[in-house]
Amino acid sequence: MIKIMLVDDHQIVRDGIKSHLERTNKYKIVAEAINGLDALDLIKESTPDLIIMDIHMKQMDGITCTKEISRNHPHIKVLALTMHNESQYIKQMLAAGAAGYLLKNCDQEELTLAIDQITKEGSYFSPQVTKAIMNTLTGTPEKAKKTIEIPLTDRELEILHLILKEFSNKEISEKLFIGIRTVDAHKRNLLEKTGSKNVAGLVLYAVKHELFNDL
Repeated sequence: MIKIMLVDDHQIVRDGIKSHLERTNKYKIVAEAINGLDALDLIKESTPDLIIMDIHMKQMDGITCTKEISRNHPHIKVLALTMHNESQYIKQMLAAGAAGYLLKNCDQEELTLAIDQITKEGSYFSPQVTKAIMNTLTGTPEKAKKTIEIPLTDRELEILHLILKEFSNKEISEKLFIGIRTVDAHKRNLLEKTGSKNVAGLVLYAVKHELFNDL
């Protein structure tokens, strides 16, 4: 069972999420907080696996709270759930260490998909979020250089391409006829070589270096 904390200053939002998630025995809401400070106080006693985090809240916002969680509780995943799809908020949350970013206009199925994907694969970013990041990069005045600072192997490039096309580790394993552990190892190498924290970072890297024509 995945233990979840809800951090949002609107009771109606928390109630809606809780009602949806607790319909199955896969998730348990272990704590609710109305702002970042409240969330940090509740973490130790509630020990969540994942925190669903709003951005704009009084006393401590979601970005600041996510930074503190990443610093002091790196094993806890943070999924941003917000109305903001502006690139500035997306980049700030990713830099703070969020493992996922979802807009509040998502449906219930995408919310559970995001939670499961983060738990199993480590990250999830909605198509709108990925598009916003890529649009920002491709719209910059200076053309991104094609030079790769740390060369990627052919296999790493192949796996990176499949990751960016939203293939799961299991799907990559089956497509390339390699073990899931091998996929995990290549994924770790990609994150380390590119200096990325998560899949969104890999997207940024691939777009910046113009690695694939279909991005």
